[in-house]
Amino acid sequence: MKWLVVLVFPFCLLAQDRTFDADFRFADGVYLSNASLLANRPDVSWERITGEMVQLPDDYRVQVDNFGYRERDYAPPYAIALDGLPYYFVREDSKRGFHEFAGLRSVGRYATLQYDTLIYSRQLMKAYNPVNGQAFRQGYVERDRQRRLYRILDSATGKRLSFDHPTVMRLVAREEDLVAALERTSPDDTPKLLRALELYNERHPLLLPTQDRTP
Repeated sequence: MKWLVVLVFPFCLLAQDRTFDADFRFADGVYLSNASLLANRPDVSWERITGEMVQLPDDYRVQVDNFGYRERDYAPPYAIALDGLPYYFVREDSKRGFHEFAGLRSVGRYATLQYDTLIYSRQLMKAYNPVNGQAFRQGYVERDRQRRLYRILDSATGKRLSFDHPTVMRLVAREEDLVAALERTSPDDTPKLLRALELYNERHPLLLPTQDRTP
């Protein structure tokens, strides 16, 4: 009599790492740290957030008026994901009552952000007598003005770096051809600086684990 021996092998489906590129989608929600974002696990779901959202996709911005948490207080948000795309917290406008988040202009290990910030300054103002030219009144005036910031985001650490020629040179230092090209590049040539980061990102991709996206 012949016996039919059937060997049963367990089948395991292993999650594979995915590259953090323009096609990667994050689970929607609020992230309180860069570690949570890299793990693709929101700390707080949108259902537990208060406020009114305004999305400005053409300007890579999201504003949330009266941002808050329904159940209890959490740390300030690090980032949010909306429709799978990450937006990083950049400022809270206490006067106008909203939190602002900036989306990535380019994606990868070294991504880029562009956003406005408020700069507060005090200036001494004087009033002069037109007859003798002497100051008869003076006082400090506080003024707010907006400044556009362009930053490189180290996606692995969450650190924001200045977007300038020396910084890009330092980040791509492992690639001799990119360094040589940048040495011939004007410090103000933004497209070439971006291209150097893009090529570096392609050669040194940041891998993120594929996980269950249930918040």
